[in-house]
Amino acid sequence: MRAIWQLWLLPLRHAPLAAALLQSIWLAGAVALGSVPWTGEAAAWMAAMLIGAGIWLWSMLLGMDLRGVCQPDSLLLPGFRRRLAGIGLLHLLQWVLLPTALGLLLGVPHALLAGALLLLLGAFGLASGSERYLNLLVWALFVLAGWKPGLAVQVARALAASPWAVPLALLLAVLLLRLALRNLLHVEDREIDSSPLENTQLGRSRLRGADGAPARRGAVGKRILKVFDATAQYAMAQALARWRARPSAQRRMVLVRRLLLPHDNPQAIALRLVLVAVLVSFYVVVAMHRQHFNAAAVGAYAILLGLTRFPRLGQGMRRMRPNLADLYLTLAPATRADYQKTLTDALLVLVPITVLTTVAYTALGIVFTHAAAPWRMLLDALLVGTGASLVALAVHLIGPEGRLGRAVVDIAVTLGAMATYWGGYWLLGVLGYAIGGAALALVTLGFGIAVWLGAQREYQRRTPCFDAPLE
Repeated sequence: MRAIWQLWLLPLRHAPLAAALLQSIWLAGAVALGSVPWTGEAAAWMAAMLIGAGIWLWSMLLGMDLRGVCQPDSLLLPGFRRRLAGIGLLHLLQWVLLPTALGLLLGVPHALLAGALLLLLGAFGLASGSERYLNLLVWALFVLAGWKPGLAVQVARALAASPWAVPLALLLAVLLLRLALRNLLHVEDREIDSSPLENTQLGRSRLRGADGAPARRGAVGKRILKVFDATAQYAMAQALARWRARPSAQRRMVLVRRLLLPHDNPQAIALRLVLVAVLVSFYVVVAMHRQHFNAAAVGAYAILLGLTRFPRLGQGMRRMRPNLADLYLTLAPATRADYQKTLTDALLVLVPITVLTTVAYTALGIVFTHAAAPWRMLLDALLVGTGASLVALAVHLIGPEGRLGRAVVDIAVTLGAMATYWGGYWLLGVLGYAIGGAALALVTLGFGIAVWLGAQREYQRRTPCFDAPLE
């Protein structure tokens, strides 16, 4: 029983705030369900929404944690699968059986259907926590429901009235549980760890297991990553051939960049733009066709998407510290400041790459939303994206070491960039492209360059660190 309890505590240990909030949601749902005799059917709907959202997110957290626990070595432990079955029964009892039984006792309408749907949500959360590509299915369903809300309501009512609704929900839950368990209990060789500074855009938030192992990818993710790895290998071979043909300081810097940023070569950038453009195009065509949609928000979203590169950069540079010792010995710098300057000069290429992707995403959004002020959006995204990229690169390069500090810095940079974008959009509309653009450039580029120069001096002043991070 102790092992089962420890497995149940995994979400509370790895994400204490989120897990505590979800348990509070379950408690609030139970209280709402218990008040049905006095408050009526509205409380039942409130309880269903609370417990449904809670079981989905809690199961997702549990699936993420179990994916890290279910390693080949762990599966050899005696009684390990029995303990997994125990945590499954405990999870089922808390989130499904108890609310369903209470609903039946209180005579709540469609209590059995609600219980079957809770089981379905839990199974989906567990499966999507271990195989995150399933989250794309939820995203697509929400998009389609937002596209045709009337049709979605009619389908939901027809399913609720059908006698096949409960068996269908149970069948889907069983299939999803089978998928989740097959992935969790599948024994395979540990994947080779990838570069902490790689950037496939679609995999920027890939989680890692409890033992630090890279999370296993699906078949589609593996194929995409192979293409990116092939572009990285080709770019490195080309840079090395040019260096051997005619060594120079510029080509030496290109070699360092190809080593540190394997997925930021021209071929990978083009491929990344195509992949993200496909997803953005689908979302814009399906969901963003409403008349009341503010097309200017596309530029803000493009800046937000571009800035997601830098938090991973800060985390990756800390994880790469032991490996950077080899780079230090290979470069053999005259001083420590020369080595630090080489790193900052190599990483500075991320600023034009981020600005390029931001402007490209903004242009794509302009095409699909038929924006009324396209040049205003492009100029705003260009200037704000450049300044925000410089600031984000600076603060994540010399920023806090702790996870909480990095999160606070990331939130501050993101909120500042969003506020500057909307302020710049208003300024361009009031003062025009010439005067407004000059004023916006003076503020954004001046502040960004000043922050970057200050961070660069601070980074060069610091002693190179090759110790592995404590977290």
